Amino acid sequence: MIAPGSDAAPRRTGPSHRLFFALWPGDPLRQALAARVAALVSPGTGRAQRPDQLHLTLEFIGSVPADRLQAIRETAAEVRAEPFEVTLDALEYWRRPQVLCLVARETPPALADLVQALRSGLAARGFDTERRPYRAHLTLARKVVRSPDLAPTDPVPWPASDFALVESITERSGSIYRPLAAWPLRT
Repeated sequence: MIAPGSDAAPRRTGPSHRLFFALWPGDPLRQALAARVAALVSPGTGRAQRPDQLHLTLEFIGSVPADRLQAIRETAAEVRAEPFEVTLDALEYWRRPQVLCLVARETPPALADLVQALRSGLAARGFDTERRPYRAHLTLARKVVRSPDLAPTDPVPWPASDFALVESITERSGSIYRPLAAWPLRT
């Protein structure tokens, strides 16, 4: 049993933040990704993801009380994982969430290690973590009501040298993603 007030005991007081860890692209990669989104999401396919919001989710954390934010940051600071490159090389339509994604057919071992380190660190601090196997994907469009043409696509390499803690803020126009902090990948 976890003692109340210990670092691992979740507290549910005060304002909260909707958080996730992600690979957050630098400007050159973001521009390349935006061009790819524009080429792959034809008019009428759905709502294309805005270029400033493009990211690759590592671990969704969910709604976190403000007084638990420090535990999330400590988790990230403890992570040791090598830099890597993930290749997004296939289009997929996910019917239930109605999204068009660019996915990685293969997960590099260093990416799998990073996700596992984040999950382990969060679980050790009392946070719920995803139990499904990790799948690297970049959401290209939302509210896609039927599968578009999923023709083969040129691979998109994504070199990763750091990861970010991102806040999701819900607005009428959709979610706005705001990076709060970033940590370098290192062993």
